[in-house]
Amino acid sequence: MGLFTRKDPCAICGGKVKGLLSWKIDGQYVCDDCYGTVDLPNNATNYMTIEDFRGYIAFRDENKQLKEQFQITQEVDFGWFDTKFMFDTTNRLLCMDKNLSKTIFEGKHIASFVIKEDSSPLFEGSASGLRRYISSVPDRVMALAPQINQIVMQEQMQRDTERLLDRLDDGKLNNSTGTYTRNINIPKPFQQFYVELRFNHPYWDIFTADMDAPSFNTNTPDVNDYLHDYNQSSMIMEQLAEALMEIAFPGAPEQVVNPVGSAAVSSEESASAAAVDTVTEIQRFKALMDQGIITEEEFTAKKRQLLGI
Repeated sequence: MGLFTRKDPCAICGGKVKGLLSWKIDGQYVCDDCYGTVDLPNNATNYMTIEDFRGYIAFRDENKQLKEQFQITQEVDFGWFDTKFMFDTTNRLLCMDKNLSKTIFEGKHIASFVIKEDSSPLFEGSASGLRRYISSVPDRVMALAPQINQIVMQEQMQRDTERLLDRLDDGKLNNSTGTYTRNINIPKPFQQFYVELRFNHPYWDIFTADMDAPSFNTNTPDVNDYLHDYNQSSMIMEQLAEALMEIAFPGAPEQVVNPVGSAAVSSEESASAAAVDTVTEIQRFKALMDQGIITEEEFTAKKRQLLGI
């Protein structure tokens, strides 16, 4: 059958199927208008019958009504080309597209979610509440400070030595170009933030997204600079977790969870433990402000959030 062979009419509407590259569902042609914008996981159309696809078209038409009432109240942006979470907290709606062109989910469709640093949970949300895990990343980064400082000092001494030898040799030995900088590669404490949403939905079971973790500057790695970048990224994850809770599980309780290996906190102790954790968190963010890692405005906003005011 050649490229220009007459095609069968659209299996949905009976209209003409145009173009060299045409859509097919269950081996039957579907026109561009009927196929439209498909937002389904894992190439689901490959496993659909025509009747299945008719059902999806009906769902998509109903979903457009949610788009018409969608009022963006909050946006959590993972980056220029990365996932964007658009929230309508008033109507409890969510869409993973800035132009609202993809599936719009109602809060009731979200069964649970988890946000991780690699494999370590940072937030977990469900109808039972939000669990906030205390990250080990800041402590691990601070523990690296002596090693990083030593590496930077050694590199600076090497650069100074090369400059001196270059001057003594009138620029003919070593580095006649005058460039003495080499990359200093400090391994990242973790590789990425990972987000997983699970749904009770006719077409979606799971949605995943990730955002790269901060990296150390390869020219002059600095612990404070890294912690500043990490704090900014972790605050984005916190905004995402809180927005998801607001549309999916409003009013659900919250719990702060100590790192793995800490003693479990009983329900009777949870209130006082949460208060202690709040004070500890405020003290930690105050230290970050004093070190110039975050601004006073960021500290004030974080303190108000932790105190619930």
